[in-house]
Amino acid sequence: MKKQNKKTIRAYPKKMTAAIEEKSKKNEYEKDFFNWTEHQALFLQKKDFSKIDIENLIEEIRSLGQSEYDKLESHLMILLQHLLKIKYQPTLHSRSWDLSVKGSARNFQKTLKRNPGLKSKLDEILEDAYFNARLEAAKDTGLDEDTFPENSPWTIKEILKNYCNS
Repeated sequence: MKKQNKKTIRAYPKKMTAAIEEKSKKNEYEKDFFNWTEHQALFLQKKDFSKIDIENLIEEIRSLGQSEYDKLESHLMILLQHLLKIKYQPTLHSRSWDLSVKGSARNFQKTLKRNPGLKSKLDEILEDAYFNARLEAAKDTGLDEDTFPENSPWTIKEILKNYCNS
């Protein structure tokens, strides 16, 4: 009688299987982010929550929120940068600066409308945006950084009222 070569399937304990699955999730997240996102969306759609890479999904969701914060800050920074240039270099005031203020104000308003939760962060966003606007205005104008006030000459309320039609 011949012995048959049967491959035995190794059964791992649940704890070890979970560790292997976790490593696989991490590898996909790090090596092929696009496929990772597609798989996570599919798992959510199928309500197959056991396959979801919770740790990285949490990180990515927070990153999305931070991205909206950064976008709002960027629009405000450009608006402030051009307001500073207009105020402190009036002889070079151009239509381009006015259009930049108008466009940035519109983008700021749109982003804020889509993300009303950021309203509670507007003072913080103004502080960060103004710091960068001041540096950019100094770079663009050739004026010394100290020419511009250390703190924004405009409040968030003034910006919303005068430039964003809010």
